[in-house]
Amino acid sequence: MEGQAMRWSLAALGAAVGFYVALSWLGQLSQSYPPALTATQATGLVVAGILVGAAFGFRVGLSLLRLLRSAVRTAEQHLARMPGVDVLAGVLGIIAGLIIAYLLSPAMSHLPWIGRAAVTLLLAYVGWTVFVHKREDWLRLWPGVRGAAAVDAPPPPSGAAAEAPRLTDGRPKVFDTSAIIDGRIADLYRTGFLEGQLVVPTYVLDELRHLADSPDDGKRQRGRHGLAVLGTLQRELHAPVGFEAPDPDPEMEVDMKLVRLARELGGQVVTTDFNLNKVAELQGVAVLNVNDLANAVRPRYLYGEEMVVRIVGAGKQPGQGVGYLEDGTMVLVEGARRHIGEDVEITVTNFIQNDKGRMIFGKLRVGRLVPS
Repeated sequence: MEGQAMRWSLAALGAAVGFYVALSWLGQLSQSYPPALTATQATGLVVAGILVGAAFGFRVGLSLLRLLRSAVRTAEQHLARMPGVDVLAGVLGIIAGLIIAYLLSPAMSHLPWIGRAAVTLLLAYVGWTVFVHKREDWLRLWPGVRGAAAVDAPPPPSGAAAEAPRLTDGRPKVFDTSAIIDGRIADLYRTGFLEGQLVVPTYVLDELRHLADSPDDGKRQRGRHGLAVLGTLQRELHAPVGFEAPDPDPEMEVDMKLVRLARELGGQVVTTDFNLNKVAELQGVAVLNVNDLANAVRPRYLYGEEMVVRIVGAGKQPGQGVGYLEDGTMVLVEGARRHIGEDVEITVTNFIQNDKGRMIFGKLRVGRLVPS
């Protein structure tokens, strides 16, 4: 019912547009067509415009409206994933394109209104594209601008891979060599737990290159693995990886330079190095230790561990009982169906965790019921 009402509303809108277009054509024909139009011809032209507009609005208008809504949602999602500096550069580019279109309006006066509108939209799009792709060049005009502008990001990928990077509103993340070689940062970014500009100082990149060229097999393998991780972040995940070029002091220790850079960018140090972690904390710089994160999300219950659970129902398997932990984790216990309503001690036999949650499997410890 609601769809029919929308169709008739679009039909009315199409009829109004058809009436306006027919009147416009009627005015042009009266000036260019030598014989004057009769009243019947003029009326037929207007009626035809109204009917064609109404039919178009009724049959096609709803599909066009849905397509427009989908395009708007896609544009919103695209803008939400773009860095703020890219959005600012794009808006400035649109303004520049509209100014150029206004200056060219005398030269476009002979074009019909749809032609002038098409040229204006084209110039606005070109302005957006040029300003976004050249944002680093514009920002270099203001040397004092830091943050995202301070990081010389590589040119965006071309072709089908030219997607806007996701989630770049967080604080910059400054990586040391150990975090890159560890490799888990790619998985963290893939799952969305790592956001913001990913900053790799050039002296860290040089260290990876030296390791990759080392005659020692172990060092060479670690260096190549680190470079492969950076390649995965850039080419496959399209992460906003930037390479900080300036080296403040070649004689300074790398750890101190990383802490100093993170403080200047207002960012965080990402590492697996315990000593760097402590140095950064003493300097008042936030640290994201990948090992600490791994310990925080490791399974709470391991194979062979004992625990107490209340059986509240029967499972799908014969003799199986079902219980729940305080956090809602389901526990499936072999041979516990006859103990529904009782607290029992069990031994964990398996632990499953996926994107839908976690589940514990256990077996009943015979004779180890917990008194009520």
